[in-house]
Amino acid sequence: MKSVNGVLSVKSLVLAIFAALPLVAFAQAEDDVTILTKPTNFVEVGLGYTDTASAQFGQYNGLDRSGIYVLGNLSLRGGDAYGQGSGTNLWAITATDLGTTSRSLDASVRNQGKWMLGVSFDQLRHNITDDYETPLQGSMGGNSFTMPQGFGVVSTARPAVAGPYGTQVLTPDQQAYFHRVKVHSNRDNSGFTFGYNFNEQWDAQFSWNHIEQSGAKLISSGTDKNSASAGFSLAGYSLGGEAIQMIMNPTDYTTDNINLAMNWVGTKAFFTAGYFGSRFRDSYDMVSFPNPYTGTNVANGTPGGAYAIDALSTPPGNNFNQANFSGGYNLTPRTKLVAGYSYGRNTQNVGYVNQDQMQPGGLPVNSLDGKVIITHADAKLTSRATRDLTLSAGVNYNKRDNQTPSYTYEFLNLGGDPQTSVNIPLSYSKTQGTLAADYRISSRQHLHAGYEYERTRRWCNNALANQAQGELSPTNLGYYTTASCVQVPKNEENKFVLNYRLTASDEVSLNAGYAYSDRNATVNSSFYNPMQGNEEGFENYGYRAYFDASRTENLFKAGINWQATEKLSFSADGRGTYDDYNDSPLGVQRGHSTSFNLDASYVFSEKAIASIYASSQRRTRALLSANGRNAVAPLPNTWTNDLTDKGNIYGITAKRSGLMAGKLQLVADVAYSLDKTRYSTALNYVAASCTTPGNAGYSCGSTPDIRSALTRVKLIANYELDRKSAITFGYIYEKLDSNDYYYNYYQLGYTGTTTMPTNQLSPSYTENVVFVAYRYSFL
Repeated sequence: MKSVNGVLSVKSLVLAIFAALPLVAFAQAEDDVTILTKPTNFVEVGLGYTDTASAQFGQYNGLDRSGIYVLGNLSLRGGDAYGQGSGTNLWAITATDLGTTSRSLDASVRNQGKWMLGVSFDQLRHNITDDYETPLQGSMGGNSFTMPQGFGVVSTARPAVAGPYGTQVLTPDQQAYFHRVKVHSNRDNSGFTFGYNFNEQWDAQFSWNHIEQSGAKLISSGTDKNSASAGFSLAGYSLGGEAIQMIMNPTDYTTDNINLAMNWVGTKAFFTAGYFGSRFRDSYDMVSFPNPYTGTNVANGTPGGAYAIDALSTPPGNNFNQANFSGGYNLTPRTKLVAGYSYGRNTQNVGYVNQDQMQPGGLPVNSLDGKVIITHADAKLTSRATRDLTLSAGVNYNKRDNQTPSYTYEFLNLGGDPQTSVNIPLSYSKTQGTLAADYRISSRQHLHAGYEYERTRRWCNNALANQAQGELSPTNLGYYTTASCVQVPKNEENKFVLNYRLTASDEVSLNAGYAYSDRNATVNSSFYNPMQGNEEGFENYGYRAYFDASRTENLFKAGINWQATEKLSFSADGRGTYDDYNDSPLGVQRGHSTSFNLDASYVFSEKAIASIYASSQRRTRALLSANGRNAVAPLPNTWTNDLTDKGNIYGITAKRSGLMAGKLQLVADVAYSLDKTRYSTALNYVAASCTTPGNAGYSCGSTPDIRSALTRVKLIANYELDRKSAITFGYIYEKLDSNDYYYNYYQLGYTGTTTMPTNQLSPSYTENVVFVAYRYSFL
């Protein structure tokens, strides 16, 4: 998994999900029959307190600020169909996490066997960061930012005397304009559902979903040294191009989704016809921000007039419409066939912005006129050939046909250099076939064998994209043999799977499996990417993108469950993979991963149980690359980069009920996870060690560990005041220690010379949460 700068490891993410669960809700003691015949309603209200504000701790659970929270959950159900009544009407109202920004509310009413109606609302806030700093002025969630006039300029010109410059030496006056902004995005999701049964065979289902998103997410952008230069009133200064600012990109979106289906069920068959529609709109078409950089060699902070304004496009609106059909038929009592087909059309035709960046010829068209046709078809035949043998065969076809037209665009890059590129309407299709057999060797032994075939094709729909060719130079002369906009026009993969299960005794069961897959890539050695422009679209000789490259993979897995005694049980499982990219002169060469999980539970009595668990995973990746550019000959100056990810999690849970005359229940959950990521680089063309004086500038050796350690303790006590009332007390302790050297680059004085600091820190926190809630239950 990635560093804290990206996402925490899987195990740390699991703990984060646990933290997002309702604080006070206890598991219901009702069984399924009781829920259907005579459910217990409840209303739960409480207070919670967090001692520290942390966007990382409250990333999704709504507990991002310090202070007191009102908590609420409820479940109300009724109707004359409950309690073995004679009616068929049911209604329900449920609410979760009221009082936080992760709340939800649902209500439904139905007449069993005839119709149903439901409405829903849920809200989720993604708290992104609370330590982002910027000199820009403008509201979070808005699309226009300005720079205080007194901020002056930042010179990106290298001074005559070596030393820090640019954003590394912002003046005290400039630093005073930096202020902290809490960045978050909100999602409000409203829904409506309706269903109607016409008779025993026919019914219709309808749902509508409306999503509103607001707030912002962080994005970094380069500045444009040509943008609005005539309006830049700081006389005598030339704009500084390609300097970096991190800005708040607004997320003012609305999405409407509609699902409609008509269903038919017969004695031997079923059929569904449906429609799905989606409409996405962005209230903005761009976000604008000032360019305070100058390429003139002057002192930072020189006051001036208006700044040049740059802009980034925001996501364009689009529409998607899809027709869906599926059905099945029992050919014989032992043989069944199911199949499906769908056809979708995705369109986008929003006008371009930033047209000032084009060359004098301007734009060839004013909008993309994007159109993508998506087709899907599948079928599966299953037959129980004998009492012990079941056979199945399936086919799956997906096609993404990008019918967007291609045009040649001539523009100026951020450095002011002229560029020419062609937009690529990339299309692909994927055909998959499966054969499987499940055989019961005996009552205790089962065997599964399978074969899977996958074929992927990639292409562009028009000659302009396929035949576009860049400028020739000594490093790519004679490059062209077959013009194509895709490097790997075809992949074929064969996979064999074998799984075995054994129930050795009433106490022990085992499973083991092996899978082998071989993916072969058809490579176009003269691939050219016309989106890059000029010479940039050429590929270095022998480079392969790992997700398309030829590869063999071996996968092993095994597991055991053991009921050691009546009270003690164990389970363990593990798996390992080894990938070999056998036809990649450059790129990923190999990779492997291992994982292991262990669980043990002990039942002290009917009222006391404890469990411990541990999990470990490791992943490595070896990359070979080269220094320089050459499209027609191998590069001699190669270097290697190895990535290693390690993650471990340990935990214990315990539950004790029946205390204090059966009124008190205690639950404890303690977990610890540690994740590390490390990169190591070696230059194969450097004879001397990278640590040798004079070689310090080489980028080789190992980086510091990117480290994330998370400790979590959750204690809950539930006390029944009487048969209808209960009170819950809880405490959560959570501590995250992370260390990611990437964040050093954000700090004032340590950024690149043309990157505006944000002073963000690698996320770490220590959080204490206490809560108390009262629950009243009634029939």
